[in-house]
Amino acid sequence: MKSIRVYSYRWVVLSALMIVLMVSEMQWLIFAPISRAATDFYQLQIPSDSIISPDILTLIHLISFLIFSVPASFLINKLGLKWSLRTAAILIAVFSLIKGFTAADFNYVVFSQIGLSLGYVIILNSVTTVTNRWFPFKERGFAAGLVSFSQYLGLLLIMIIAPRIVTIDPADPGYGDGLPRLLMMLGIITSVSALAVLFFFKEKPPTPPTRKPVKIEKFYDSLVLLLTKKHMGGFMIIFGLAWGLFNVFIAKIDSITAFVKIENSNGILGVLLLVGGLFGSIVIPFLSDYYRKRKFFFAISILGIFIGVVLFAFAPTLLRVGMPFFIIYIIVTVLGFFFQGTMPLGYQYAFELSYPVQEASSQGALLLNGHLVGALILIFMNIEGGKHLEGVLIASVALLFAALIGIAFVKESPIIVTEEERLKEASGKEWVHQR
Repeated sequence: MKSIRVYSYRWVVLSALMIVLMVSEMQWLIFAPISRAATDFYQLQIPSDSIISPDILTLIHLISFLIFSVPASFLINKLGLKWSLRTAAILIAVFSLIKGFTAADFNYVVFSQIGLSLGYVIILNSVTTVTNRWFPFKERGFAAGLVSFSQYLGLLLIMIIAPRIVTIDPADPGYGDGLPRLLMMLGIITSVSALAVLFFFKEKPPTPPTRKPVKIEKFYDSLVLLLTKKHMGGFMIIFGLAWGLFNVFIAKIDSITAFVKIENSNGILGVLLLVGGLFGSIVIPFLSDYYRKRKFFFAISILGIFIGVVLFAFAPTLLRVGMPFFIIYIIVTVLGFFFQGTMPLGYQYAFELSYPVQEASSQGALLLNGHLVGALILIFMNIEGGKHLEGVLIASVALLFAALIGIAFVKESPIIVTEEERLKEASGKEWVHQR
């Protein structure tokens, strides 16, 4: 049995990464829960009935990921983790402060969001490399889970905090007040958090956490190999639709809140969507592992999303015929449950379908496809000031129905092994010393 050494400082490195990712997620969705109040605040600066709206800040992050994800990975390989992440930290710190100081000018806010999105893409693309360099096999799944939790926490926090700082009652004369204070406060928090990466991040530990070298695949080669797998093309489209729709729901949560006739931008639907998602991301993968079935539980998740979106698309009609309003809260929670349940299960299912392509490569392809679908749907939702939201929801129902049919033609995982089993096999060959 081979002996390796790991270092306690790995948790400092991971914590720095988690903190900056958490605040970056908050910057990404800062206007999502208060979109109507933000629109009123900037009404003299935004053309009416146009695609330009506070929602464009969310769209910028999606498009930036599509454009700069591959260049960001190239930058990390060329400059190394330390200097790439320092560059990202400086971008995030500087542009978050610019965003706060110029909060009254929508053009500067948009400009700042572009800078923030560039730093975010670099940080996000570094996660797999960081966990591979600092953590032994048996801890990498847990480390990746903590990173995902920090992102999730950032989304949840902004849904709670933003409506408590900004005036969200349209009947209030000060409707939209507090928005500059929100941007300034979050700008300071974000810039201070970015300093954690500047001062605490190290390139790599003195000795590697594993004796097995980590093979890094080129993205283009991985993508070609993925698409040659018989069932992966269709699966990527289905997964992209689910992931893209989740992004759209969370980005347009205030417009969706208005769609079901909630006057105040209170963020409650966003909180319920995320809380339901938290349970779904745990329960569905657990059941899939326990029963050793990928296709069945992925299909169940797509069916759950389909039913949830159908009910939501026709929610105004159902409310008019007497459906109790609390049913809306149940629908949103269940929808979040299945939305987020598809994510970790989809990553594992894709890895097993595309084996021997590395897991990081299959996940990267799924993420790119999800961002693409999310960006396209969000663009259609924003046309003419968001007048076609209901139509886009109904079109999404049709696409989800096609996805349900499509999943029937995707084969079951050929190697159905759980994360625990894979890690146990790899880590069992190593003897870890704590230092």
